[in-house]
Amino acid sequence: MRGRLRIAASAILLAAPALPVHARPAAERPNVLTHLRLVAAPGSLPLSVVPPVPRPASRPPARSGSAPAIVPPVPQLAHRPPQPPLPSLADAAAPLPPAPRLVRQGVQLAALAPERMDPALWPEPRPEPRPPRRDAKSERMLACLSPAARALFDRIEAEHGPMRVISTCRPGARIAGSGRISKHASGEAIDFEAGGRKAQVVRWLIANHKRGGTMTYSDMSHIHVDIGHHFVALGAPSGR
Repeated sequence: MRGRLRIAASAILLAAPALPVHARPAAERPNVLTHLRLVAAPGSLPLSVVPPVPRPASRPPARSGSAPAIVPPVPQLAHRPPQPPLPSLADAAAPLPPAPRLVRQGVQLAALAPERMDPALWPEPRPEPRPPRRDAKSERMLACLSPAARALFDRIEAEHGPMRVISTCRPGARIAGSGRISKHASGEAIDFEAGGRKAQVVRWLIANHKRGGTMTYSDMSHIHVDIGHHFVALGAPSGR
């Protein structure tokens, strides 16, 4: 009998509407406690209300007439053009042609007009070198020369610049070793120093002085010129 009452009480509780009890009107609220007092007898075990077991939501069955799933197409690789074949060893060993070289052509500044020339390219003005002056001692020694000897020496200085005079007029002078009268005794001979210009002066005298002699010495650095018989003696001993 008690088992049947418990089943009946559980059925009443489960059959109650879904609306909460406190939300209904007071007249419509079921007195659950009254039902429990009627069902539960004194001295019996308390009734346990078992809630309904939740069921998983069922999926709607698939329609038999639904369209099949569309499978995307597989992407295809782009077609690559064929590559040229690699050169063979014989082609690789062939010598390469020489690379062309650029030829730079210079600019002739003299052909350009003055107004078109770059100011940075203008030549810097250089002061004209002063001609070396003849010293006073040389001037005094030249005063006794004959007109022909003085004219010869003036031509030498006009071509090569002033020279340092060593000896001109020596009255009674004689040639060492022979005893003959020297050209210096009559003022027709000149001994002078040319320094670094000695070689070019001697070459000029050999080519241009035909009315007298030209002589250099092996043991002295000066040049001897005179008026008279033409001769050339280079590196002769001085006899001193």
